[in-house]
Amino acid sequence: MKNGVRLVLLALAAGLAFWLWTVLFPSPEKLVLRKISQLAATACISAKDSSLARAGKATSLVGDFANDAEIVITATEIGSRTLSGRDEIREAALGGFATLSALNVQFMDTVARVGADQQTAQVTCTARVNDGDSKDFGIQEMRFRLKKIDGTWLITRAETVKTLQ
Repeated sequence: MKNGVRLVLLALAAGLAFWLWTVLFPSPEKLVLRKISQLAATACISAKDSSLARAGKATSLVGDFANDAEIVITATEIGSRTLSGRDEIREAALGGFATLSALNVQFMDTVARVGADQQTAQVTCTARVNDGDSKDFGIQEMRFRLKKIDGTWLITRAETVKTLQ
């Protein structure tokens, strides 16, 4: 009886130690997925957000990108557009957040692949975006490249993926 209780307590302690290890030291994949999730949350604005809150979100959004980051967007509505560097990304974010009444961004089916060097990663996902109070939304496949810079995962490239129409 005593040995059975000891085995159960040992198993519980081992399980707790493993859980604590994964919480305190998450895998690079989890860190990259968390960064992409934060990006989507930061890109969301509501009609109730003040101009100051929107500017703060735009600044926070830019903080997820490397200094030399590039965003390549190809959409039927706007054609093809490339933003290079944090300054252009900041200007586009500030302009977009100022003109849109609301914006909701979700990244679904997110898959992260960390390179063998543990310093680079690629994320593919499906972006679901709707603006304003519209029930209509756009869906676009996205690809992100991230690099670990000074211990922080930063986005170096974000691009839309052409799919069959």
